[in-house]
Amino acid sequence: MKKIILKNNEIKCIKCLKESFWKTKDGRLKCKNCHYIFTLKKDHFNISRKDLKKIISEFILGSSTNTILKKNNVSKYQLLKILTLLRFLMIKNIPNEFQKTIKLTPENFVIDKNIKNPIIGIFFKRGKIYAKVLTEIKPKDLKSFIQKEEREFEKSNMALVYKKNIYRINNSNKKDDIDLFWNYLKNKLALKGGIRKEKFPLFLGEYVWRYNNRKLNTKEQEKKLIKLLDFAKRKNYKF
Repeated sequence: MKKIILKNNEIKCIKCLKESFWKTKDGRLKCKNCHYIFTLKKDHFNISRKDLKKIISEFILGSSTNTILKKNNVSKYQLLKILTLLRFLMIKNIPNEFQKTIKLTPENFVIDKNIKNPIIGIFFKRGKIYAKVLTEIKPKDLKSFIQKEEREFEKSNMALVYKKNIYRINNSNKKDDIDLFWNYLKNKLALKGGIRKEKFPLFLGEYVWRYNNRKLNTKEQEKKLIKLLDFAKRKNYKF
């Protein structure tokens, strides 16, 4: 048996929690401390941790699905499952500034196919952006909603998007963070070339997350996504 050292606390013996093992001839691990032998299970998506990190790295760089498939030993089904969960977790990763004011419902994740033009709410607070599909507002009620006085946010911190037009609650012509995000979002969606309507909330969540974390370098963003996936694994998320 060959002794191997596993770094960064990525693998621990399930009996004694030590981190030093021998590798047996059949590929299993034998704990150096308690001699317990076990099979190293793959990640939640039935791929190795190393391969998962490579996929996340490509995802952060904005690589296409086909490019990621070419560079990684993973099926298209597995990859789409991983990317869908990543985007779902990005939606759920609401910035602290909005924890008490943003409420997510199942309808915020998938748009009804019968809705021709969904309404998007864009919110800004203390340097952070959040956007979601506002399924509770119908197009016919858009004007009355904008004119309504009572709001969840200050008027200057909210805008609505309908049919690619942005409506500022305070009717301000001054460029601010909401406008910067809206221009960013339009450019990203244009590069996609087309997104199925029912999947749009997932991509919206992705671009909100990317915008809020744009000042982090690639490695820092990767670590944040790995933490989100580890949390999902502990909570046994299925999506």
